[in-house]
Amino acid sequence: MRELSARVKTMTSSPTLKLVQIKKQLQSQGKVILDFGAGEPDFPTPQNIKDAGIEAIHGDFTKYTPTSGIAELKKAIRSSYEAEQGYAASDSQVIVSPGSKYGLFLALQAVVDPGDEVIVPLPYWVSYPEMVKFCGGRVVYADHTRPERLFELTASSYIAPCTSRTKAVIVNSPSNPTGKVMAGEELAELIDFFQRKNILVLVDDCYRKIVYSDVAYPSPLTRVPAAVEHVAVVSSLSKTYAMTGWRLGYTIACESLAAAMTKIQEHSTSNPCSISQKAAVEALSGDQAAVRAMVEEYRRRRDYFAGRIDRIGRIPYALPDGAFYFFADFSHFIKEKRFQDDNQLAMDILEKLNIILVPGSAFGAVNHLRISYATSMEVIREGLDRLEAYLRHGG
Repeated sequence: MRELSARVKTMTSSPTLKLVQIKKQLQSQGKVILDFGAGEPDFPTPQNIKDAGIEAIHGDFTKYTPTSGIAELKKAIRSSYEAEQGYAASDSQVIVSPGSKYGLFLALQAVVDPGDEVIVPLPYWVSYPEMVKFCGGRVVYADHTRPERLFELTASSYIAPCTSRTKAVIVNSPSNPTGKVMAGEELAELIDFFQRKNILVLVDDCYRKIVYSDVAYPSPLTRVPAAVEHVAVVSSLSKTYAMTGWRLGYTIACESLAAAMTKIQEHSTSNPCSISQKAAVEALSGDQAAVRAMVEEYRRRRDYFAGRIDRIGRIPYALPDGAFYFFADFSHFIKEKRFQDDNQLAMDILEKLNIILVPGSAFGAVNHLRISYATSMEVIREGLDRLEAYLRHGG
């Protein structure tokens, strides 16, 4: 075989997806694994959404669709977003893609040239740096790991590393892995600064509806009205509606960026799954009771987690504002157990406790672990019992 391209050879595999493979291998050996690494809801897709997908199949809605999404779904996206966020988009601003991850990939491919810089949050979702590098861009970090403002998403963290080569910034709120939400005043300051420099602000808000505060989620597209041409919002149905396998996300951007993204999608995936699009119409337009119930259950799990982590002690963390992850500093126990880093700790926990945790170094923060509470309370209690005994008494 001929030599692979340089851009592929520089990419690394997704650490979180690799854990899925490890879990399946261990389960095939008959082991019962407690999975705290999952980045997907443990709930089933709500029945009304599944029924809409089934109806689409029976109705033979199984052909190609317009590249950027069917009109019915675009209308549902626009109506839902306007009702929730107060921004009225046009159809030409909306592009539906096979998952929000691909929406981010399209947006970066559309604006980043080799040598351009893209500012990503630190800690970061594992795919951000790889996407930027695939475009030939250079990754620059907005550091949110400062102990005095632990994981707080601040405008100053993004503004400080900005240079003449900066082409885009990625804001992930609520954050994966920390669960923190960027406050409205910080978001406004960030958008105002970068729009004056003609730099794109990409807001990844795929956990937008999984928040625990009564304060309204700050709308990126209305925060600084003059900056709307410089802001793009990438959203997902996967987390909110437990639709990870349906592979559907959407982006709201200015018309020129949406058109460029559509052109790339035309020559890559053609169009999103027709059946998933029909299911998404029901998800956005139908009864939202299942979403509210899931969020309340996540809140209950988060609060239980916090109490247990506090009881163990010596594990600094910032209480998540949203999403379904705890991102905590295990430096004390790494040192106590004489491990080299978080990877060794996570592997020892897996081998001794049959518990999957994600090493923080996968997100750019060494000596941390990401613990997902997108699993049942039964599993959470059992897992934390094992983890507490291991940390207190050596496992």
